[in-house]
Amino acid sequence: MRRLRILYYWLFHCKNNINILELIKFLLKPKVDTIAKKYLKEITLKDNFFEITFNTISKKLYWPSKFDVKGINQVTAETFDTEDWHYYQYKTTEIEKGDILLDIGTAEGLFPLVVIDKCEHIYMVEPSNFFCDALGKTFSDFSSKTTIFNNAVGSVDDEVYFNEDSLAGQISNTETGNNKIQIRKIDTLLQNKKITFLKADIEGFEQEMLLGAADTIKNNKPKIAITVYHEENNSNEIINLIKSYVPEYNYFIKGIHGEEPKPVMIHFWI
Repeated sequence: MRRLRILYYWLFHCKNNINILELIKFLLKPKVDTIAKKYLKEITLKDNFFEITFNTISKKLYWPSKFDVKGINQVTAETFDTEDWHYYQYKTTEIEKGDILLDIGTAEGLFPLVVIDKCEHIYMVEPSNFFCDALGKTFSDFSSKTTIFNNAVGSVDDEVYFNEDSLAGQISNTETGNNKIQIRKIDTLLQNKKITFLKADIEGFEQEMLLGAADTIKNNKPKIAITVYHEENNSNEIINLIKSYVPEYNYFIKGIHGEEPKPVMIHFWI
């Protein structure tokens, strides 16, 4: 049904820079589990983590045993399949040697693990304690060039409740069953530290995050790859907001979300 909806949206609502050949490839492509098998080598349960090895990189990734390890299939396809509409490195937003990456909503950390050899430093922002523990294990050999913030991010500095029970993780207004965590503006977290690339996928809080990242974006003018397909996001508002910070930004929208006719990603660059 999802592919039929996307075909309908492409025909009657929006194309979002998807040409007919790309659409046909998408409609005929295997499911993400099949795509992921091309890149996944082995998954082994060790203590509180799944140890994951890949065919395309030598580094090991650790996944919290609390979460279903099948979730790795989606992020593997998004990270390695260059034709995936969720792919972060568009031709104008590629990670280059010496880049300083700010990865917001790092989760399991596969994207920064793939690009770490190119990066001068990587700042990772992840509110889940379970994923932060896994990130610490994954990046234990790279402690000198990585910083992990166990925070949520938004437009204010405050405290919120966070639901750790789901793989996606959700900020909640209720205390029951949730942990209290700090929410920080990106400007507060970084404290004028330099970045050259900003990647964000934070379950619909992207626009709130951007409101708290005004100085960081204005001062650094980083390449940006940001998801906009979540229900809470409005792609036009995000474009207008970022260009209000830096009017000279170019941008490129990509993909069609299966639940409604809106883009998957927007890429920004100078």
